Amino acid sequence: MFLLVGCSDKRVLLFEELPEEGWNQEQWVAFSYNHRLPEKEVSLSWVLRHDDDYPFSNIHFITAWRNPKGVEKIDTISYVLAQPDGRWLGKGLYIKEHLLPFEERFLLDEPGAYQFRIRPAVRTTEKLVAEKTLQGIHQIGIALNPILHD
Repeated sequence: MFLLVGCSDKRVLLFEELPEEGWNQEQWVAFSYNHRLPEKEVSLSWVLRHDDDYPFSNIHFITAWRNPKGVEKIDTISYVLAQPDGRWLGKGLYIKEHLLPFEERFLLDEPGAYQFRIRPAVRTTEKLVAEKTLQGIHQIGIALNPILHD
């Protein structure tokens, strides 16, 4: 696996390539962002890239973030990825990209490393136990978008 980093217009994008055999649902993907500037407010979004082999119309994640002081928040979040007729909501032809809001207003109030983690938590309604691996997901990423104040 490797990490891709991109910046444009002060937006920060961090990506992780996922294994071809699928994303193990017990595997956390972690991102670290080293904040060096004065206090800054951003919106956080997960960026999911998948193909038609992804078998579900939605996705559930367990997410966590930790600030440089060690304060941590863990949450379970769900997103709809397809319309009721099965058409994907994301952008793209072969690979669909979804921008999934995570924290609408997130304050980077301390210099230092901010940690963000995510792992899938998906199961079919017919099964009590989740499938071990999710197929069709190629990349997961996080976008940090600055919030401009007047």
